[in-house]
Amino acid sequence: MSRRIPLSLVGEVDALLRAAKPQPRAQERLPPEAVRVPESGQVHLMPQCEAASALQALHEADVTARAVVLDPWYRAKSGQGRSAYLAEMVPLLELAARVGQHIFIWGFPEHVSRLVDHWPFRLQMRGWITWWFKNAASRSKGWRPSQQVCLHLSRRGAPIYPEHFYDPRHQEAAKGNRLEYKMTPFSVIEAPLLSGFIDRSQQTGYPAQKPRKVIEPLLRMTCKPGDIVVDPTCGSGTTGEVAAAMGCRAILSDRRGDALRVTRDRLAKAGSLANASPSSNGA
Repeated sequence: MSRRIPLSLVGEVDALLRAAKPQPRAQERLPPEAVRVPESGQVHLMPQCEAASALQALHEADVTARAVVLDPWYRAKSGQGRSAYLAEMVPLLELAARVGQHIFIWGFPEHVSRLVDHWPFRLQMRGWITWWFKNAASRSKGWRPSQQVCLHLSRRGAPIYPEHFYDPRHQEAAKGNRLEYKMTPFSVIEAPLLSGFIDRSQQTGYPAQKPRKVIEPLLRMTCKPGDIVVDPTCGSGTTGEVAAAMGCRAILSDRRGDALRVTRDRLAKAGSLANASPSSNGA
């Protein structure tokens, strides 16, 4: 049953709604000590902050990453949600392009597709990657609820390592010092959602956690041991765990304190945490 607001109270109700509406957080400036480049196979956790603040701090510290992963909290698929995603991601892409040679942007297809005409001129498109999962609980008969996508952008001339990604069965030694590949790079990653009894050892309890199998191909295609990987929207820390296992150096942050708590516990258990990030606002 709908209820009407008396005209005499409309102004007061509007004021209350404006006061309760979440306000965008100002981009805070992090102290220089917030940025550290760890040893190979280790992960540095930056203090709790917005992704833009983390990327700006890394840029000011002259950190050059081989790969930057952007996986912000997913918004509604409505027109308003798509517009909000675009408004958030365009500035982040500009900052990420100053730090990373390869940029991976995750989201729903209808969100990510809006970035096609808005990425920085210094970046070029390398691929459109689909993560397909069969175990999605959905009443829909279509295939859309069973996928997320990742847009791969890179600086011109950024190195790429298909030999780290392809199965050896798909490689064929050619004459000279060159390898020819019979297959094009895979654009579909098939891996189930982490739910129920599927990969229980990976599950942290953090919502929307991606499995390692989804992040591994991206880093293997673009990184070598010792390279720097940055994820300012780290969530449960999957990017950091995969990067450390590859022998890379990872720098992570997140604006959510609960995300950093989960990430810290996960990486400490794996023995790859390089610091305790004392200024993490309780994270």
